[in-house]
Amino acid sequence: MYHNFSVAPGKTSALPNVYRNSFTAGILEFTNEFRYSENNRYQSTIRKRTCNNSSCSARQSAAENDVTTVPTYNNFTTVINQVTRAIPSIMPIWYLLYEIRNAVVMVVPPLSLVTNSLSIAVFIHMRRKMQSELFLVFVCLSVIDTFALARVFNTYIVLMISRKMALLYFNVGCQMINWIQDFCRICSGWLVLLYTFERFISVRFPLKRAMICSRRRMRIALLCILVLVPVSEMYDLILFKKRYSSCYVVGNTQRKIYSYMKLYSRLLLGTLLPYTCIAFLNVLIVHYMTRYRKKRAALQAGTTSSEDRIQRSMTIMLFCASTYSLLTTMPQIIANCIDATNSVQIGVVFYMFRFVAVSCIAPLNYCGNFVFYFIGGRQFRNELFKMIRCRKPRGEYKTIDMVSCSRPNY
Repeated sequence: MYHNFSVAPGKTSALPNVYRNSFTAGILEFTNEFRYSENNRYQSTIRKRTCNNSSCSARQSAAENDVTTVPTYNNFTTVINQVTRAIPSIMPIWYLLYEIRNAVVMVVPPLSLVTNSLSIAVFIHMRRKMQSELFLVFVCLSVIDTFALARVFNTYIVLMISRKMALLYFNVGCQMINWIQDFCRICSGWLVLLYTFERFISVRFPLKRAMICSRRRMRIALLCILVLVPVSEMYDLILFKKRYSSCYVVGNTQRKIYSYMKLYSRLLLGTLLPYTCIAFLNVLIVHYMTRYRKKRAALQAGTTSSEDRIQRSMTIMLFCASTYSLLTTMPQIIANCIDATNSVQIGVVFYMFRFVAVSCIAPLNYCGNFVFYFIGGRQFRNELFKMIRCRKPRGEYKTIDMVSCSRPNY
């Protein structure tokens, strides 16, 4: 999630709001809001009192009575002192990370829009020359990757056009942007798992691929992903609220509900499960491709058919794309797993790591697939050049599907 890097008036700095919806972030936000206010009228509510309840209630001012929801976290004072001492020494690093984040925000949204649009156009152009089961997966993945940067596009609009055009400043926009980005990122992981599984079947069971990964089954899998994942993230539309100039979950009860939903729905089922399966399947793909190559070398079969070359090229291309997705998402997964412990002993270094993982590395996952399609896919490059030269695809009325040709008729 992307939040503004705000500095309180009259102070050197405050930590950036990149960790808003976690339990530990509540400590920092509460401290920055009340300790660094202009009139400092709320500082007495944070200090530990040494008087009795009866005497304290008589000494409280009207301003102190306004604050009725002081967070009850463990080791509250220790963490606050640790962060306060660390702020002056880490400010140059924060400003550097903030500039890197701005550079990513300036580059990634237009790059993602251009590359994903080109990918969709090329796949539509070559739809009759590729396996029909994968065509829908690639098109859906390109669309999903574009909308997975909803908050980044919002930040891009704020930096490039006007702050007044930011949709997060409206309550409906606040809810919709968070919902769209969250379910699109989960869908992206499951779609990568879908074509990784298809590649594993084509490598391990090439003769059974037409039956296991048939067009009907792939469409059913796509429909399940595109329907169940958005429904599972509907809590964003209820819990997120626009408050002043920010968009976040308001209230302690709502934050607890959001934390549990984010833990089970988004982290465990939406992120850890698909990417763990992707890593496991990639290892198996490398293993079986290496064993197949050794068998061919032992049989001294130096010649390969055109179909085998096309399948091997596509497998290598999709293996690189899924590995890239796994590597760019892994830092964010690690940060979310550490955050899921709700530990208040986490220091400032973790906030830096999370900021880099979420704001600088994770967005790169949604604009890099085009590079692997272009480098690893000869057919993709040829169709791209033909489309740029405005040439019509050949064999428009002839479907060339290497797998469906050998599919038995039922």
